[in-house]
Amino acid sequence: MTPVLLAIIPIVAILLLGKAISNTRILPEEGWDGVESVTYYVLFPALIISKLAQADFSGLDWRMPASLIGAQLIIALVSIAVGKLSRQPGDRLGVFVQSGVRWNTFIALAIAQDIMGPVGVVLVAAAAAAMIPTANLLSIVALIRFSNGEMMFGQLFKQVIANPLILAFIVGIAINQSGLGLAPSVISFLDILAQAAIAMGLLASGTHIQLRNSSTPFSIIFGWSVLRLMGLPIFAGAIAMTLGISAQILMIILIATAVPTASNGAILARKLGGDARLSANLIAFQTVLALISMPAIFWAAEAYGLI
Repeated sequence: MTPVLLAIIPIVAILLLGKAISNTRILPEEGWDGVESVTYYVLFPALIISKLAQADFSGLDWRMPASLIGAQLIIALVSIAVGKLSRQPGDRLGVFVQSGVRWNTFIALAIAQDIMGPVGVVLVAAAAAAMIPTANLLSIVALIRFSNGEMMFGQLFKQVIANPLILAFIVGIAINQSGLGLAPSVISFLDILAQAAIAMGLLASGTHIQLRNSSTPFSIIFGWSVLRLMGLPIFAGAIAMTLGISAQILMIILIATAVPTASNGAILARKLGGDARLSANLIAFQTVLALISMPAIFWAAEAYGLI
């Protein structure tokens, strides 16, 4: 059994554990909303600041962020084209774009940590520094533009600048580049919070493995989920190989793009007028299908000697 598959097994187990716990009602639904909020606003930013503040970016290859952002832009355009060709309403178009460009960073971090150790976590954090701001910007623009019919730049600016993950990236990079560093006690504080981020994020993601009634046809939900799970890593991998990127960085690129869409996408869709129920269905389908598509992508990459 390959290292990738061995790394995915415990992650799948934690996702299923999160689903099982949510089914027992030990924690009510609103309790899981709280877990997700604490992870999103506290634990994950602590992980980002901790890793970016201490990371060595001197040898970071610019081709990695170029490949990731390029793939996000392509999948966003594909989302709009497929949505318009299938005559989907505006509140769905924005959700398709969001589902395409966003990614479940908790799953990516867990896989990278199991396969590559601390180096993998730092590299995924670097990938996140490129992908998450891009994903949030594209998602907010698409949801506002297609759902409301007009672009309100004040609302766009507010949504982007108030995002805790973007703020964490700014803080982490600022500390890193300032050369001031962090006190050992601060590093220990952030590291303790960061250790909880991946486990809590995976448990909360597992609660989204459920299907809800939707006015959107099943064929569209299923078809788009397959397109997203296979398309984003293929686009990113093709750009990376064209640029001649190393096998180690290609592995990080595939990890970051093969995971399903972010589990909190329905919240943003609801806030900005998108089809929140469709967003929830896409989260559920992609989380389930990724259990099959991720091993297939990594197996193919290993079989062809790419990683």
